[in-house]
Amino acid sequence: MRTIMLTDTQRGLLVRAGRVAGWLEPGQHTLWRATTDVRVLDLNRLAEPWTPELARVVPQGVAESIVVPERAIALVRADGLPAKVLVPGRYLLWQQRAQVTAEIVSTLPTFASGVPEAFVPLVPASLLRTIVVQPWERALLVIDGAAVRLLEPGRHLVWSEGRVVQALPVDLRERETQVVGQEVMTADKVTIRINLVAKTKVVDAQLACAATVDLSAALYTEAQLAARRFVAGHTVDQLLERREDARRVMRESLAERARTWGVEVLELDLKDVVLPGEMKSILNQVIEAEKRAAANVVLRREETAATRSLANTAKLLEQNPTLLRLKELEAWKEIAERVGQVTIVAAPSELMSRLALPGAQR
Repeated sequence: MRTIMLTDTQRGLLVRAGRVAGWLEPGQHTLWRATTDVRVLDLNRLAEPWTPELARVVPQGVAESIVVPERAIALVRADGLPAKVLVPGRYLLWQQRAQVTAEIVSTLPTFASGVPEAFVPLVPASLLRTIVVQPWERALLVIDGAAVRLLEPGRHLVWSEGRVVQALPVDLRERETQVVGQEVMTADKVTIRINLVAKTKVVDAQLACAATVDLSAALYTEAQLAARRFVAGHTVDQLLERREDARRVMRESLAERARTWGVEVLELDLKDVVLPGEMKSILNQVIEAEKRAAANVVLRREETAATRSLANTAKLLEQNPTLLRLKELEAWKEIAERVGQVTIVAAPSELMSRLALPGAQR
């Protein structure tokens, strides 16, 4: 003999010799036979999978039967509040503890627009895929290998039952690609090392997803090839003199290729051109010689100008004795400023005329 107690939220199925024999209400029940058992039903679960044996013994009005078809779910509410989600199958909805209702929602459409927000956490993850697209992104929705649409920023609910759902995010922000330490041989057989940077931005997210597997790697490789093609066709001197042309040509080459991937090239700059040690020394010597020659030219030009100025001054003094006398006095003044004591001796004009400069009038 065994005694079993059923609470207000429980009901029992009396099982004899493995077969459902009756329905037990809340209270204390005594089992007299060893072959008798009780299967306890919890009404708080709100729903119970339907079986013929259970349907046969459940009293009228205790439960309502519901069928959830394939490719659908049931949104269960208790007294109007979201409670649970039922997957395809047949169920009994217990009606004794609360008014339990169910709404059938199809999972055939792509997007789960018919699922209220409160039920989203209750839907099994195998049936519903939540895709979040950041403000700086777009995402290409791919179902069973076919592109469906481009998703805008926000949260998107997609039915995934019986489907392979993928979301391929594409970053629309400006990106910077650094290509450093590239050793390239120039047209005059000199191996140099170059560093460049490219700034790009995706303008067609769907094309960017479809055109290449790894967009960053593709941009890096194409920028590298554009630089190599340009350097290989020019000498070292041309590279150093035409860096602006190098930027323009390499940018156009990269932009033409990137356009097929839905990418716009905003800027490409040749940051560094690193010469070998010996070449750098030779180039420094050449620059030093060029600067020295330029300095000599300037020096000779200044000397010529100074000599011409002196000749003009001498001619002017020869033609104007008074001006010559003023220059003499100016010279004596400068001498007087540099000595501590000056003695002035008076002399006849004849003596002074004898001391005059050659060629001066007497």
